[in-house]
Amino acid sequence: MPWPQRERQGSWNCPQRDLTETLIVTGIQDRSFRWCSRLVRVRNVPLSKDHQNRGKGGKFAESSHPPARQVQVSLPETFIEALDAYGREHGTGRGRSIVKLLEGVLTPSSPPDPLPVAQRDLVRLELVKSSNPLYQKFRRSHYIPDRGTMGQQLQYLIFYESEVVGIIGGASAVFANQARDEFFGLAEEAEVKKHQLNSIVNNNVFRLEYPAPNLATIVLSIWRKRIMEDWEKLYGVPIAGFETFVVEERLWNGKTRNGACYSADNWEMVGITRGYGKTNARGREIKDKTLRSKKLVYYLRIKGRELCDSYAAAWNDLDLKRDLRKRRDQILSDPLDIVLDVIRGI
Repeated sequence: MPWPQRERQGSWNCPQRDLTETLIVTGIQDRSFRWCSRLVRVRNVPLSKDHQNRGKGGKFAESSHPPARQVQVSLPETFIEALDAYGREHGTGRGRSIVKLLEGVLTPSSPPDPLPVAQRDLVRLELVKSSNPLYQKFRRSHYIPDRGTMGQQLQYLIFYESEVVGIIGGASAVFANQARDEFFGLAEEAEVKKHQLNSIVNNNVFRLEYPAPNLATIVLSIWRKRIMEDWEKLYGVPIAGFETFVVEERLWNGKTRNGACYSADNWEMVGITRGYGKTNARGREIKDKTLRSKKLVYYLRIKGRELCDSYAAAWNDLDLKRDLRKRRDQILSDPLDIVLDVIRGI
């Protein structure tokens, strides 16, 4: 259906009615909408030019106006007609009209008191399997869809005091990334590069649901030290560096996901990926827009660590598989102990 055009007198042209309308409300103003429907959808959009423009370093410029939050509301036809009449009288669109009518009727809740700055001694990590229910709970709410993790991996629950507040994990590095290869000085020969990549860990997931100041950076620092020990115990390879990929995005609460916690932990942002194509290396279609989007690239090189020059994979060796499983069981946290810790508030 074509988008309606607004006339100078404030009325609206609509050649036909349908059942879908997009209404974008930003604080007290609407940005765009489809005409004549019962369904009202409020969603996140850029609010102004400073939301659309990027600042220094290629990151989004911040704005004093937070984005809207997405909701869906079904409205009776008579209500929509009355809303349109109000809009014609006051020169407002539907979104602006709704906000104006609700002023004085609904009182916005006051923002919560700011959380105290995070304390390092209150943070601990517990190594768990990716099938752990607590891990899965946080993984499902991560903005990158879970398609499973192939190869080496270690996943952790993040505890703050006695509460599980998130997850963080490390996995095998991606094979093809030119900026990463140049940053670490990887070999061009595929076989040599394959061995070297075993000493680079991809921070494949980081989900934190407790927004205490500095907590994300503290968790990253603790995680790096912890996984360096666990990775070498399990796989026999010293970690020489880390990589991660961040989809930069304006969030509904007005903040921007841009990897600031990595910069605070001394990671280097070396560029922006070109994003996935429509298919992966196996020719399978990639439908998720987040996976196909461009990403900020962060790396961290560990001083004094050399890249791996040899590694025996366990996937086709039964003896190595058994040995790997035994070592993994030795370093994994007991899932029952974790549940009891949560219940007891330890």
